Amino acid sequence: MLAESLVSFCFRGAERVEVEVEGGLPAPRPRQRQGADAKKAEKQAKREREEQEARAKEAAEKRARYRKTEMAWDSLDVASSSAAPIDPDALPEVEPDTKAYFREVASKIQELEDLGHGRPQEIPEGEDEVEDDRPYLLRSALESLSGHEIPLAGDGETSLILEKLLYSMDDFARRVLADRFMGNYNKLVKHRAASHVLQTLFTLAGETVDRETRGIIATSPNPSDSDAVLPTMTALLLSALSEILPSLPTLIYDPFGSHTLRVLLLVFSGSPPAIEGRASAERSKKSLVWRKQQGPMKSFLAEPADEQSTSAIAAGKKREVPPPFADALVSMWESLIGLDEGGPKGEGVRRAAMDAVAGPAVRIMIEMEAMEEGGWRARGWADRIMCGLVEEIDDPSSATEARTEQRGEFLGGLLRHPASSPTFESLLMRGTPTVFGRLWGDVFEGKLHRLAGNAVANFVVAIGITRLDKVMLAKTVEEIRAVGTERRGEWIDNFRTGVLKSLIDRCAALSVCEKDVNEILLDTFQLAKPEDQKLVVPCVLSLNRLEYFKKLPDHVTAQAQTQGSILLQSWLKLASPHQLPVINSLSSLGFEGIMPLTQSATSSRVIDAFLSSPTTPPSALRKFLMSLIGHYHTLADDRIGSRVVERCWAVADIYLKDKIAASLVEHQIFLQQSSYGHFFARKLELPLWERRREQWKLKMAAALQKEKGLRGETTEPKVEQKVEEPKKRSRPVDEVDDIFAKGKKGNKTGAGGATAGPAKAAKVPRVEGFEDVFEALRATV
Repeated sequence: MLAESLVSFCFRGAERVEVEVEGGLPAPRPRQRQGADAKKAEKQAKREREEQEARAKEAAEKRARYRKTEMAWDSLDVASSSAAPIDPDALPEVEPDTKAYFREVASKIQELEDLGHGRPQEIPEGEDEVEDDRPYLLRSALESLSGHEIPLAGDGETSLILEKLLYSMDDFARRVLADRFMGNYNKLVKHRAASHVLQTLFTLAGETVDRETRGIIATSPNPSDSDAVLPTMTALLLSALSEILPSLPTLIYDPFGSHTLRVLLLVFSGSPPAIEGRASAERSKKSLVWRKQQGPMKSFLAEPADEQSTSAIAAGKKREVPPPFADALVSMWESLIGLDEGGPKGEGVRRAAMDAVAGPAVRIMIEMEAMEEGGWRARGWADRIMCGLVEEIDDPSSATEARTEQRGEFLGGLLRHPASSPTFESLLMRGTPTVFGRLWGDVFEGKLHRLAGNAVANFVVAIGITRLDKVMLAKTVEEIRAVGTERRGEWIDNFRTGVLKSLIDRCAALSVCEKDVNEILLDTFQLAKPEDQKLVVPCVLSLNRLEYFKKLPDHVTAQAQTQGSILLQSWLKLASPHQLPVINSLSSLGFEGIMPLTQSATSSRVIDAFLSSPTTPPSALRKFLMSLIGHYHTLADDRIGSRVVERCWAVADIYLKDKIAASLVEHQIFLQQSSYGHFFARKLELPLWERRREQWKLKMAAALQKEKGLRGETTEPKVEQKVEEPKKRSRPVDEVDDIFAKGKKGNKTGAGGATAGPAKAAKVPRVEGFEDVFEALRATV
């Protein structure tokens, strides 16, 4: 029975399997237990699927973002591709061949300058003068420039080359270039590169106008050309102004057009431009740094310039301008006053004064207005910035409480903003004594404890102190004395020493309150006690108050700070005995403390001020110089120390010079072998000192008198005659002199000539430039 049941079970199972297979469904498999490797493989596969899905999702998001920013080029109209550029002020691009040619011109100019062309050179006898190719190079460049002026000016690389060529052009070529720009000044003045070309062109045009005013008008170098149709530079500048005049209120805020507007204001007013490389209202500090990286901007022809124009620029004299320029300035003033349209009077001008781009142009307008006859006037630029202060001084009845409150609020922000604080400095420097008094009383008095510690306002306060009279200065000194010691100490900790420095200089100039300033400085650095005043120089030089200076470890040397050095230099200008704390501290350092000071470019200036100050007591100066005897050769063996030693030598009298020379005789070889000391050894003339001490003293005395200006009318040959006087005395003649004298006489009279006596030997003329050689030869005999 059991066997039959098993057979029937298996038979029925087989039928079920056959039915399930015939129906298309898989046969069930028996359940099996998974191993550890299978589980790891399953997890790995799952992780890979998740990473793949994440990458696909990220790619889909990236494609979606790209579709949002993708330009539908296929949907653009084909006809629009040949239309004008989108930017209406865009300049045409320079052709590649033209750009490559002017690159070669620039490299050729640089090559000529490196070879020394343009510098005066002596031509040896018998050699022909080498033909100069520079004029031909300039002529070829100008011929290639014709027709490509605007594209070259608009390119960042060729615009620099064009600026360098402008310095080598004559007046006629500059007029041609200005005429070619006509009709495009509105585009050029707002362009990043072309605006700098215009700035250089207008700057040099001022010199051309100055010559035209004196009747010197350049003509065409080619006689066949008719230059009658070419306008003068005066007419060209007026035409250029008429193009940009309507856009001046917006041009003053343009980062590229503002500096061009400043140059035009200076040219039309006759103000001389700033010397190349110096800071001025024409260029910012950033622009100056960039300009220096491009190399010197000057004519590579090196032709003699107009002496009258050059001397006027160097002296800062105002040029004579033609009468139409005065009307042009009035039209510019009226156009710029349009900044106030649509608002209260002065609001637009005050907004421009606070702007970093428009601020320099506003300062030029303020200074031009101050130089006019009568100075600042009501409703002018300065009056609008000061909220009607000039009008109130002329008419006190026009003062209102609302205007006074507005003035205090605006000027308080003006002197604290980095971009507008120079404008406030111009107001303080250019204002009349009455205007300055009102400004100082309203804005500064009673607020110095806050303003002197401000990061920006302290510079404005320092400028204002330079204009204080004796009464106002005394009040200011008392106000600063009333400031707490700790608060004044914070000024030192934050390197804000400008107010204290200006206070010292003003007190020294007016000879008032010097004692009070000395006490303020000692109290600020916590050096009021006599036993602590030996540390005046180290503490002030490193800008460390006494409590912080004493906490420095022994192995740490306090670093000299520029502000501390300047403060000590001003302190040494005070009258005696108010500068004695600095002098006594300097004397107490000893050679070990003086040596590091002489080797630093910052701290060595303090010693220079001590040696050259007219208030330094002669006894203190003599004591300091005597303390260095025996160490001068060590100090001279340094790049900066050698300069300090030469300054010591210059201020020493004959007695001290003799002492210094005596101490250096045994160190001659050391000084001659030193890279820096041999310059000092040349001034000492030690061979002459060893052989003829009295003659050496007379020569040093003559040189000292010449340096001090005591013999300004005495010519150089007379000094040489004074030095030769000791030879006339009745004493034995030196053997070497006798040999040289006989040789000279023998050359003139032949072998049978008479022998020269002592008197004639003393009158042997010296060959200029070989005195040191003769003395060295005699010293070796």
